[in-house]
Formats: sequence, C-alpha cells, structure tokens
Amino acid sequence: MTDQRVAIVAGARTPFVKAGQAFAALGPLALAKHAVRGLLERREIHPAGIDAIAFGVVVAEPGKPNLAREIVLETGLPAGIEAQTVSSYCITGLRTATIIADAIARGRISAGIAGGVEWLSRADPATFREPTTGLTMGQHMEITRAEWNIPRARQDEVALASHRNAVAAREHLAHEIVPVEGVAHDTGPRPDTSIERLAALKPAFDPAGTITAGNASPVSDGASAVLLMSERRAAAEGREPLAFIEAMEYAAVHPDEGLLMAPAIAVPRLLERTGLQLADIDLLEIHEAFAAQVLANVAAWEGGWKGRAIGPVDWDRVNVNGSSVALGHPWSATGGRILTTLAYEMARRDARRGLISICAAGAMAGAVLLSRT
Repeated sequence: MTDQRVAIVAGARTPFVKAGQAFAALGPLALAKHAVRGLLERREIHPAGIDAIAFGVVVAEPGKPNLAREIVLETGLPAGIEAQTVSSYCITGLRTATIIADAIARGRISAGIAGGVEWLSRADPATFREPTTGLTMGQHMEITRAEWNIPRARQDEVALASHRNAVAAREHLAHEIVPVEGVAHDTGPRPDTSIERLAALKPAFDPAGTITAGNASPVSDGASAVLLMSERRAAAEGREPLAFIEAMEYAAVHPDEGLLMAPAIAVPRLLERTGLQLADIDLLEIHEAFAAQVLANVAAWEGGWKGRAIGPVDWDRVNVNGSSVALGHPWSATGGRILTTLAYEMARRDARRGLISICAAGAMAGAVLLSRT
C-alpha cells in the first residue's frame, strides 16, 4: 500500500439551531440525512462514487445504534459500502474524518464522507455531566478559569468577536448551509450584542464565577458532512481540492488537570511533528466551547504547559468566521463544520496553512493541519 494525499473536496451542513427550537421535532437521522443529501446534491456528487461513510453521534437515536448505516440506506448511497458510527464527544467529527482520511491515504478507498450530528433538544440532562467527576463542563471550566486567572472582560471580548465575525461572514457561511424546515442560517449569531450586554449577564455555573450564557457555546442541534478524496481521484474528476489534510493529532489529560485543556498538548505535538510554529499558520480555528477555554489553551500554548511554547497567537487569524460561541455547538457536528468552514476560507484567501483545535469532554482534544501547498 502506498500513501495517497487526502483532499477536502466539499462540505455541507444544516444550520446550527438552539436546542428545543426549530429542529426539536426532527431527530438525529433526519438532520444527518439533510447534511449528506445537501453535500451530494449541491456539489453534484453521484452517490455511486462514495466508497465509505463514517458518521458520528454522541446522543444516539433510540433504535438506530449504527446511524451511519441508516444514512446509507436512506440517502441513496451504495448499499454495499462501509458505514460506521463513532462517538467521541466534541472531537467526534474529527475522528470520522480521520477514519476516512486514513483509508484514503492507504489506498483502500478513494472517496468517502465523514460527518456528525447532534440533536440535543431531548438529551438527558445527565449527558451534560462528566461521568468521572459528576460536574458539568461549565463547572469544570470555572475551575480551570480560576487556575489560569482568565478575566471576565477578556472572555466577553472573545465572545463579542465570535458574534461579529459570524455576522460579517453570513454570506460566506450560507455557501455551506443546507436549509432545513425553512431555516437557512445559523440562529445564534447576534448583530445586536455588545460588550455592555455581555457584561450584564449573570454567571451560569457558579454564582461567584465569570462564565455566562454569553461567553459559552449554546446547546444546539445540527449536522455536518465532508467529502474527502484522494488527490488522484479528485484530479480525475476535475474537482479542485479546497485543502489537503496534512496531519492530525489527538491527546488527553486527566480531568483533574483541566477537562478542556488537552488542546494544550495536541496542538504543540502536531506542530512539533510537522516542524511548524504558530507563526507559520495563516488561519487558526479554535473551537469555542467556552471563551475561557480558548483563552486558557492559548495561554498554555504561549507560555508552555507540559511542553514547549509554540509562539504568540495572532488574534486577527483566529476564528475569522466566528465559532461555537456564536454559531452553536452540536457536539458531533462541530468537527465537520470547522473542517468545512476552514477549507472554504483557505480557498477564498488562497491561504497556505490552516490549523484546527478542538477540545472535548473526557479531557481529550484533536488538532488538524490543512494546507494548500
């Protein structure tokens, strides 16, 4: 087997909508089908050309334990292709991309769909607690925020930037969104928010804390899907790659060290393996589970934590189309959303390199390096 270069050819997703609202009656399979069908139809991809699908979901739909297989059977994909369902909290979407990318790189397949869906409208409240500690992610982040001395004002600034960037990018983001139930845009971005409005919000997880509904990602419903191909297959079909997957890295720490601090390990490890610094990255996508989580991991990257420092972060290159605080965070769909948005933005700018960092419950993280070189 010889390695094949893996290209991101296209991506599509549903709007991300606050749980309990417009998508409350749909369910995971319905949302997943919208994303996959939208990907195939919008990009004029014949289903017969797909060799495999890997799809993720954390909160499974009753009676559908292998959601990926149901997607195959209900969207017209070839009945004989591989279909596997993945669950790895907020890095689920990256895990599915890794599965498909590895199969392409080794020459076992030449094209596949990776994606994820989350329908949190009717999720059990216990789903939002860390099993090993019994604390919610927000409660954990308050502990980490205090340990890293992250100020409230800076959290609100990151949240405001997320909303402003998402509002400004609405036309760009519409290119990747497949309307569902009359909803054509993400419902989270707020053009009317301000530092003053964010500062007026009360703490959400600790009365003495600083994390609010305004500087944390909202509980959301949504799905995303990404088409990966070998460079050779894309060229044969006349498809221009948006970007190439150059490297992926995963890491984990103990929850006591910070439930959402594993990006502080994953990103430096990926950069060291590829011989890069943060200064070499044109666009940086940091999943915003909480603004405080972004800031704590950036502090770790800049100061060094369990490893070398990797250089200062240029905030003008971070989340230029907004991120999860504004757009929402349907757990398994976030990885595909970020891969899609970053790849399209790199193509628009002809950016050389893009880097993704996603934290996850369970004290895990994933990082991905994309390039157009």
